[in-house]
Amino acid sequence: MIIQGIGIDATNGGYKVTVEILNNEQSGSPGGDGLSDNKTKIYTAEGATVAAALRDLSTKSGNKPLYAHNRVIILGEEAVNRGFSDVIDFFERDYDSRASQLICVAKEAKAEDVIRAKLLNDTVKSKILEKMLEESYEESLVPRVRIIDAINATKEQTARLCIPAVKIEQNGENQDIALDGCAVFGEDETFSMYISSGDAGGLAFLDDNIKKGFISANLPNGGKATFVINKGKTKFDIVEEKGVLIYNLKVQVSCDLEEVGGAEFFSIEEDFMEKMKSAAAKTIAEKMENTLIVLQGEHGGDVIRYGTRLSLIDNDLYNKLKNDWDNAFKRSRTSVEVGITLRRIGEETFHSNKN
Repeated sequence: MIIQGIGIDATNGGYKVTVEILNNEQSGSPGGDGLSDNKTKIYTAEGATVAAALRDLSTKSGNKPLYAHNRVIILGEEAVNRGFSDVIDFFERDYDSRASQLICVAKEAKAEDVIRAKLLNDTVKSKILEKMLEESYEESLVPRVRIIDAINATKEQTARLCIPAVKIEQNGENQDIALDGCAVFGEDETFSMYISSGDAGGLAFLDDNIKKGFISANLPNGGKATFVINKGKTKFDIVEEKGVLIYNLKVQVSCDLEEVGGAEFFSIEEDFMEKMKSAAAKTIAEKMENTLIVLQGEHGGDVIRYGTRLSLIDNDLYNKLKNDWDNAFKRSRTSVEVGITLRRIGEETFHSNKN
């Protein structure tokens, strides 16, 4: 059984796994007749533990499960409410399981529903989901969470898990799988809250994990501009004032101007360029501030690893605060300074007076 995706749901007595496997008959692999219409097959099994359920798959197919090719693990909402470590422990210990498998949460749904989604085209759904998660990470929209990342986060005393969430959308008679923000986990590693796609937009900037992406900013003249991010870097300075931690963040982002509208459509004057850079910087700062408001709320947590950064800068202060870190994080304050470099603004000679 060449497994491509694994969904894990809770049952009254344990867990239910739903796996998407390659259909060897359709793919023309050795032993296949090439006559089946479907690229994949789906099997389910139940057990007292995730490991027991996965082992029971052999009784359904007559083949041994092969985990080395698995792309993604989907966690049903009820399953993660039992504790993340219990659900994921098998994949850390099993010899054939890869540490690079991606993880996501089925938002307000069962993992089985995602595996069985009726997409428009017959394809490997787990491959589509894997690409969706990877691309969203490269666009700085959500964090990329692999098995190894999740395990490391659970072993850090102050860090909290933040895992991309997906949902099923109806598309006529068919369905689509769509990214829908992130799931945040609490100190006890159980599900705590969802943050929307918009609120997740500041995570990469706050966690110094800026890849690529885009920014849409409102200009002073009433127009709008869109910038493509090439690269970015966030630097941290941490001080304590009257028992409150203050994180001073300096964010530097390199962008290309992709589109601009308004009365100064063709303008390349230095003054207008500065206004556009200021607008882009303001947009990024607001993204970061909005994300922090959510994370420092009642059900939020330190998914941006502020505690870990404090330990690297002032370990004595970290040791003093780590046992009550959730409260220390929620009381902390953050100041943001964003600098924008415009690498390209398009064809500079277009409608210019240079000629």
